Amino acid sequence: MKGFRARIGSVTIALALCLIMSVGAQAARLSLEIKSLKGVKGVHVVVESLAPDIVSDGLTADMLEKTITSRLTAGGIRLLTEDELSEEGAAIFYVSLASIKGERGLYACDVHAEVIQAVALTRDPQILTPATTWTSTTVGIVGASNVGQLTDTVAKIADEFVRDYKSVNSMQQVPKTKIA
Repeated sequence: MKGFRARIGSVTIALALCLIMSVGAQAARLSLEIKSLKGVKGVHVVVESLAPDIVSDGLTADMLEKTITSRLTAGGIRLLTEDELSEEGAAIFYVSLASIKGERGLYACDVHAEVIQAVALTRDPQILTPATTWTSTTVGIVGASNVGQLTDTVAKIADEFVRDYKSVNSMQQVPKTKIA
């Protein structure tokens, strides 16, 4: 029992540190990350495969993908097929959910999203390479019977992306009035 408490204490401290770092990173989001979304014409959504134990408890990558795509389309962001990724202004909205199930049925989870775009090297603009230009991460604990709630977490991250995207990509051009 003593060893179990020590492990739970260590996991709790680690999660608290991750949460603090995650919150700090959110608050200090670089304006460069948001500016990198300017001119993105659309995204292809990719959700990493989930751990078998969380799938057996009721969460699927398909559930997460449907949540993400509904939030992005509701936000006016065009969804791209894999074939459309070669188009100018295309990006990938990539989501991974790492989870570890404890003995008592609690999951420690890390939900990570990033936007991956083709970028040019400053030393040779002819060389294009994929790079992560926007990120968001959330960590937490959820019970095995409540893993479906992680779709809410993914929805919040998708909404965060939509807000950042809209802040640099005006959805409609408002005509400027001329002052005579």
